[in-house]
Amino acid sequence: MDPLSDIFSSMRIRKAKFTTLDATAPWGVVSNGDPSIKFVLVVRGSGILTTRDNPDPVALRAGDVFIMFGDESYRVYDHERSRIEDCLDVEALRLGNRIQFGGGGTTTTFISGFFEIDRLDARPLLQVLPKLLHLKSEQNRSRAFQAVLELLAAEADAPGLGSDAVVRRLFELLFVHAVRAYSEQRATAKTGWLAAVADKNLSLAIEAMHAEPQMSWTVDRLARKAGMSRSAFAARFRAMVGQAPLGYLTEWRIYQAARQIEANGEKISVIARRIGYQSEAAFTKTFRKFMGCVPSEYRRNLVIAPVAPASAPTGEKQEAA
Repeated sequence: MDPLSDIFSSMRIRKAKFTTLDATAPWGVVSNGDPSIKFVLVVRGSGILTTRDNPDPVALRAGDVFIMFGDESYRVYDHERSRIEDCLDVEALRLGNRIQFGGGGTTTTFISGFFEIDRLDARPLLQVLPKLLHLKSEQNRSRAFQAVLELLAAEADAPGLGSDAVVRRLFELLFVHAVRAYSEQRATAKTGWLAAVADKNLSLAIEAMHAEPQMSWTVDRLARKAGMSRSAFAARFRAMVGQAPLGYLTEWRIYQAARQIEANGEKISVIARRIGYQSEAAFTKTFRKFMGCVPSEYRRNLVIAPVAPASAPTGEKQEAA
């Protein structure tokens, strides 16, 4: 199994929420940022996006998708001289799942979605994805990706029975296709395992580690999987991924162990052996290094802490756009 499939197959996306925004010119929205993962699809019209870390204007067109990770502040507007309104003020105009605001001119329509993702699930992706993903409509997209966008736009425009559930499923698919599309962009600089899976040699070693993390992998064995010499493999892996091959393997094993500790009540020793540790003591030491506590304490204190809350705490409003 390739790493992206491995991660998405166990990812838990909760409480997806969507809003359709009809912004009439002149219009503008500012968000000071919140710890959320946010999708915005431009259904019709156009706009301009700027972020705290990327102040250069990004032109948005119908069919564009952008995804925000973390607490990056940003602005979306139709013209640099347009009045900018706070997201919370725009949210106050909500009627059901739709918001209309602006000066009454030409309409730009967005579908905005918020996600809640378990922190542990999100870690492998947040380590390698930029804070802003912008997928332009003119870029080559798979038929499946385009179909998801069209279904999402149609459902938001004319919601029917079970619409919220349908949109949640579509946003999950959109997330998968968006990350896949980003990973396939040749001109985009990538880091970590996402860079390695685009390399025809390194990807073979990455897939082997994901498929059989319990194996007694050595750099020599992984190099043979990649069809490279030991020295060339080790150097290229470190340059692309940012860590040694066995360091990556250890990190992946601990991630899998933590998932299994959350999922079932098996003995720690059983989980340790399943991911490749014959010694529970060695496993416990490594787990503490990566997770900050021993496995038994991790299990006792297990509290699911979402990366991206789908709804605001009591007394606060969910931001729009």
